[in-house]
Amino acid sequence: MNKYATWAKLNLEGKRAWGTIFPNGVVPVQSIATQHVKLEDIKGVESVFTVDWKELTQKQQQAILENLSERTGSTKETILKEILKVGLPLRRRYTGGCGTSRMELFT
Repeated sequence: MNKYATWAKLNLEGKRAWGTIFPNGVVPVQSIATQHVKLEDIKGVESVFTVDWKELTQKQQQAILENLSERTGSTKETILKEILKVGLPLRRRYTGGCGTSRMELFT
């Protein structure tokens, strides 16, 4: 049984991008419903899950902040403020499926 109430499972491309942070390939997300958003430096609209930041370990949070800081050149503090404000997107194309144990979604 999964330890998260709602999750997305990384596919091979997702594991290449985020597998060091999520070695079992399971990412906690806020909802199995995706959103369509415009991401910086990406042409067009992306379908994304919102990562459940509160479910991540401190080590995972720090690794994500370091990774994004290296990629973007922004400070970890700036990135964290943005995550806490709007959430952390996980591209749907990096996933091979999602699931939930929340029964209220099915009633």
